[in-house]
Amino acid sequence: MRPVYGRAGRRARPPRRRRGQVKHGWTSVGLAAVSLAGCIHYAPEPPPERYPAALEARRLDEKPAGAVWSGADLLAAALARNPQVAAARARHATALAAARTAKLGPGLTLTLTGEYADETPHWGYGAAADVPVDAGVRRRVRVTTADLQALQAWYDVGEAAWTVRTALEKARIDAQSAAVELPLAEGVVDLRRERLQRLERRVAAGEDDRAPALVAQNDLGGGERRLAEARGRSDQAAVALAKALGVAPPAVRNLALAPVAEPPALGDLPAWRGQAALSRGDVLRAIADYDIAENALRLEVTKQYPEVRIGPGYNYDHGVTKLPLNLSLALPSYDLNRRAIDQAEAGRAASGRAMEAVQADVLSRVDTAAAALATARATLDRLASRELPAARRAAANTARAVRAGEADRVDDLAARAAALDADLNLLDARRAVWTATADLEDALRRAFDPAETAILQAAMTRPGALR
Repeated sequence: MRPVYGRAGRRARPPRRRRGQVKHGWTSVGLAAVSLAGCIHYAPEPPPERYPAALEARRLDEKPAGAVWSGADLLAAALARNPQVAAARARHATALAAARTAKLGPGLTLTLTGEYADETPHWGYGAAADVPVDAGVRRRVRVTTADLQALQAWYDVGEAAWTVRTALEKARIDAQSAAVELPLAEGVVDLRRERLQRLERRVAAGEDDRAPALVAQNDLGGGERRLAEARGRSDQAAVALAKALGVAPPAVRNLALAPVAEPPALGDLPAWRGQAALSRGDVLRAIADYDIAENALRLEVTKQYPEVRIGPGYNYDHGVTKLPLNLSLALPSYDLNRRAIDQAEAGRAASGRAMEAVQADVLSRVDTAAAALATARATLDRLASRELPAARRAAANTARAVRAGEADRVDDLAARAAALDADLNLLDARRAVWTATADLEDALRRAFDPAETAILQAAMTRPGALR
């Protein structure tokens, strides 16, 4: 084809339609470039490798050296450093991000087409979009489910905090008990060793037979085992305390701990028991599971009806501009989604049974801890009122008999060791009372110390509504 010239002899411009097509094409290219420039680029980040060194460098600096740490002080430090609590909070932050993402509708699908034909104009092109109608039950179920999962993650933070609190309390109990137990156990070993040596000298001199010495040797072995166990409990308590606080064991070796408080009166235990079956974090998590199953059933019922998708488009068909509009319907299965509905109903029923099982476990834990506390208290009262005074009276009577010449030193050593054994038994009973109290607090999710309750409530204040 020859070029067309105007009146002035200059070459004629191309038609306006072609110039508009070129202009629109460059506009599309520019928009695509701007969109790509606004995308977030992937930045790799290696996993943390310096945690062991950071853990060794951590120190408990909330209080000056030599200060006494109460249970509330330890709990506040643990919630700020414990890795399990930090991991639970990170999972909650992830769930919050997922909930915010769920509020965004699904992205549209854009299809670009182009064709060449042996005619004028040669090129034809088009663009078609597939836009799902994100409204109604489908959107509400998606958003509500994500919100419930974020709520469950927050309940997990509370459960992690209570796990740390219980571990911290038991470590404190073991540490304080071991500090009292070690000198008592050492005293028992010293007395029984001296008694065995005296009996062995008697046997060697022919003053006594071998049987009392064998019994004394067996008693000494029991005392040495008790001393070794006490030292092991002391070391284990330090490790458990450091783990709960999120520090290395050297950071807690010289930590001064406040005495463990005695358990309060349990007149309100029935009311606390009922509240625990409704308000514990694991119960609330099970309730959220039921709500999620309910939403799943609602979604399956909605899927009996077609899902609507709109498909606007644009076609330039070799010189002819067309604006098509498609309406797509995603039809349900041939059984009108009945089997999926049955499955969702079964899942809802299973969630209900699971919630009842969690509540039954909570009530059982409360009853078990309360029974253990009552038994430990009865044992403590019996030892404090009967066995310990009797052992001390026997030791005092034996000492008077030795001074009067009616008994020998071997009998005095045996009576004094028996009195220390009674002190150790009383300490075991007191430790059992403290441990049962910690188990009851854990089962009720209720700290008997008001200061610890305030710290837990502040830690469980949600960081704001979903955005």
